Amino acid sequence: MSVIEKRTYPPDFEELKKGVKRILGFNTDQYKDTYLGRRFNARLRAYNLDSYHDYWNLLRNNEKEQDRLLNDLTINVTEFFRDQSVYQFLQQNLFPEISTKKDKLRIWSAGSSDGKEAYSIAMLFIELIGEQEARSRVDIVATDIDQNCLNNARVGTYFSRKGISQTDITKQLSFLKKPESFFDIVEDNYQIKPFVKNMVSFQYHDLISGPKKHNFDIIFCRNVVIYFSRSLQEVLYIDFYNALNSGGFFVMGKTETLVGEARNKFQPYNSRERVFQKP
Repeated sequence: MSVIEKRTYPPDFEELKKGVKRILGFNTDQYKDTYLGRRFNARLRAYNLDSYHDYWNLLRNNEKEQDRLLNDLTINVTEFFRDQSVYQFLQQNLFPEISTKKDKLRIWSAGSSDGKEAYSIAMLFIELIGEQEARSRVDIVATDIDQNCLNNARVGTYFSRKGISQTDITKQLSFLKKPESFFDIVEDNYQIKPFVKNMVSFQYHDLISGPKKHNFDIIFCRNVVIYFSRSLQEVLYIDFYNALNSGGFFVMGKTETLVGEARNKFQPYNSRERVFQKP
């Protein structure tokens, strides 16, 4: 069996982890080895290399490859209204309830990638309470560690009609009563309209080492911490708990589970859809 197929990693794997941490500033110690191994192995295959040591020798002298690896290591898989049953619950239950109880809402999309999650939230509130009220009452902060993703999110251009079928677009936007009211078609791309973009503030933020955030009514962190070590997951879930106002809600990924002290602090609000509440 070759090095790149093993699930137990040789000493040069640790050498590569330390090198990546040093030259890219990406904290490999906080990620699962299985996750890092998949990303590293893909780059080994791209160059037909047999060892992590050989890849490290290439990586440390190749800035383009450093950018490519960093892009691969930051998780950017996303779509509008991902896991539709979750958004159906938000649309029909949580958002109507919380919008009647609070005049102002602060929402955090943590690990927001290219902005689809944050814009999905904004569009649902616009349909629920109207554009004017949504813009005055709902403040959405979307954060990520990937600057390229943040830049693309601020531009808000998606769905090249030459690169994705109309069926796929319709499926992703099926929650919206009038999807066309939120997008302009510009050169065969779907462009988020300015009044939607103005509801979202995109900011650079490192969940691991960045400053702690506070005073949110809803926090979304979906399909992000699953790649982190258990010890870091325990820390981050408490960080999210502390960042919520009393009675606030935490929405996590469908395959993710609360661990550590957070299991006793959060109360289930809808366990099936992975929505929890701070008492």
